[in-house]
Amino acid sequence: MTPGLNELFEAGIRAHKSGRLQEAVRLYEHILNYDANNLGALNNLGLLCAEMKDLERSEELLKRAIGCAPGDVNAYSTLGAVLNAQRKFDEAIACCERGLRLAPDHNQLVSALASSLSGAGQYDAAIALLTKRIRARPRYAEGRYLIGMLYAKLGNYDEAVRYFREATRLNPSDGVSSVSAGECLLIAGRADEAIRELEQALALNAYDVRALALKTLALAELGRTADEKWLADPEHFIHLHHLTDLGCSAEDVAMLNRGLAEFVAHDPGMRENPPEYATANGWHSTKNLADYDNQAIARLKQIIVRAFEERSKGLSQEDPSHPFVRSAPPKFHLDLWAVKMAGGGKMLPHIHCDGWLSGVYYVEVPSIVDDPAAGGAGWIKFGTPRIDIKLTKEPITRTVKPEPGLLVTFPSYFWHDTVPLPPESAASRVCLSFDLHPRKGTRH
Repeated sequence: MTPGLNELFEAGIRAHKSGRLQEAVRLYEHILNYDANNLGALNNLGLLCAEMKDLERSEELLKRAIGCAPGDVNAYSTLGAVLNAQRKFDEAIACCERGLRLAPDHNQLVSALASSLSGAGQYDAAIALLTKRIRARPRYAEGRYLIGMLYAKLGNYDEAVRYFREATRLNPSDGVSSVSAGECLLIAGRADEAIRELEQALALNAYDVRALALKTLALAELGRTADEKWLADPEHFIHLHHLTDLGCSAEDVAMLNRGLAEFVAHDPGMRENPPEYATANGWHSTKNLADYDNQAIARLKQIIVRAFEERSKGLSQEDPSHPFVRSAPPKFHLDLWAVKMAGGGKMLPHIHCDGWLSGVYYVEVPSIVDDPAAGGAGWIKFGTPRIDIKLTKEPITRTVKPEPGLLVTFPSYFWHDTVPLPPESAASRVCLSFDLHPRKGTRH
């Protein structure tokens, strides 16, 4: 790499690490304009595109990188993960197997291959692969975690918990395995044991979103209502921001909503029922809309920053020991996406594992939401667990009626879904949802 390109490459790495993703993209692209086969730029831009959910471009870049350097083993594991994320399981398996022929002892390739075999439903093959690897490498903690995940998918929760605990024993800093063990125990109806596993994970990371979300359900199941309310009181932690209260006129709101509706209608990244998201009978965008150059999107981003600043100011009045308060980021990286639903559409219960604060802004709302006889159709509901987590006690819940110009913000560990729209409903419910990802030194 020439000195000038080397400086651009180092600048790209710095921008990427600090969260200035678009700047990093431009720097890597500039290098590729001069040197189309620059291996570092191809690999790093491929990773960056995967992070930004542009998986198709990531795949293309990583395949080019492998074409330039067929012996670069790390590129095979990265490409395998990108193919797996696109549910191209056969391609992912072939990619990982090709890499393993070059480096049979490469743990990341073994893990990527096991994940791809699992995605293809080849659970026995994945377990056999990992078991063989563990015999050869007894301290291969990730292999035990992956076997635990496979047993969890098969519904064998006792075996899953055993492997998760083995992974934690080998790697005490592995909070993910503790959370996974807690999840299996909660699904199996053993909330008291689940709490202990989740607390172990939270001792490592006070704002482990999965652990906090599962803990709220375990507390509900154990009848510890006061503790559940302290952690996840929906009346207290869910904030409603009407844009007219944030200094926007009614005309401004109408103009913003027209712009956003037009943008969503022409977004080429919208997919119907993409399996990796919680949307059922609807359309979900598949790229980070915060990276688009669009006037309405830019205005919405300003409003989201305003809401973040308002919530941040209010934290001084909260209990300083609360995980939401303790983990508040000074700055964030914004992940923004669109959801469009009509008749029969709904969101399944879910959380946002990468965020600190999440939210939804309503652009278009069908009139059915105002019908008292419709049972809250189209409303957002907080507190409802996934269907596989069957509780004997009702957790604390809250429903919120959507309306154009309303921004709702909530901690990312809050379970939420929507009340389904009636199948005959023709009008669309259009919203833009977001996560604020805490990142040290990154931009608003």
